[in-house]
Amino acid sequence: MKGLEKAAIATHTGADGDAVGSAVALLYLLRYLGVEAMFCYSEEVTDYLCWLLPEEPLKERPPDHDLLVVDTSRADRISVRDGEARPVRLNLDHHEDNPLYGELNLVDPQAAASAEVVARLYAELGVPLKGRAAEAIYAGIYTDTGGFRFRNVSPEAYELAADLLRAGVVPAEIDNRINRTSTVEQLNIVGVSLANAEQYGEALVSVVDGSDYKCTGATEFDSKESIDYLRTVAGVEVVAHLREVEDGTKASLRSEHVDVGAVARRFGGGGHTLAAGYTTEKPPREAKEELLEALRGVVNLGRELGRLT
Repeated sequence: MKGLEKAAIATHTGADGDAVGSAVALLYLLRYLGVEAMFCYSEEVTDYLCWLLPEEPLKERPPDHDLLVVDTSRADRISVRDGEARPVRLNLDHHEDNPLYGELNLVDPQAAASAEVVARLYAELGVPLKGRAAEAIYAGIYTDTGGFRFRNVSPEAYELAADLLRAGVVPAEIDNRINRTSTVEQLNIVGVSLANAEQYGEALVSVVDGSDYKCTGATEFDSKESIDYLRTVAGVEVVAHLREVEDGTKASLRSEHVDVGAVARRFGGGGHTLAAGYTTEKPPREAKEELLEALRGVVNLGRELGRLT
């Protein structure tokens, strides 16, 4: 980051805890180093992550700021308005399918979260990691590892978490800020998502559409947390949550052993080996049939076992 004077930090659409956490932590790092840095994000940051932000993000990248991107597997997923598209100066990520689209690429697929890569920058530059920056790093790791439950957890992630606790991070407080912010509408759409789940052999698929949003008063984003509940079903190798969006269907895929990243790439998406997603122009029911066809030969679909009760 030599010679960097002004920086616009961006991340991917539908930003999650690692996206916002790593972006904010990088923001604090650059400001500590004397760089004029701003977080730029064209969408609304979800409520459970707003506490991480030092101020409201800019919707558009200032034209004189270099673009630094975190936790974004492809350049076309960057969520920032950019009047004159300029090259990405820094691409910092941990997705294995990242094509290294930046002038400088700090991409480590072995890292549990992009926030872990940002933490290494603090260490390499000799900048103390504490306060709000430490909380942002912890939030990124905590969310991308499912509260340290997923297979991407590593000894390094636990060691970093221990360092963050020594720096003053209180896990119970982070957990409360992230997990105790739901509304009744969110609770209801998760319930509908679970009620809509159907099992096909080793695959479990749940679909939510506009009628589900209408009857619960919830949104597509509210239903995203359903995937973690769906994956608790025994004997299932692939879990899919398909939800209607304005231009089609957004899909989230999870597995413990199957490369769902490869499945997502068949539809123009991507992500990790065991956690991936994509968007298709097809409506939810058609998207479901398309996905099941793609899963034939990947997992045993058996015979339709019907709606779970």
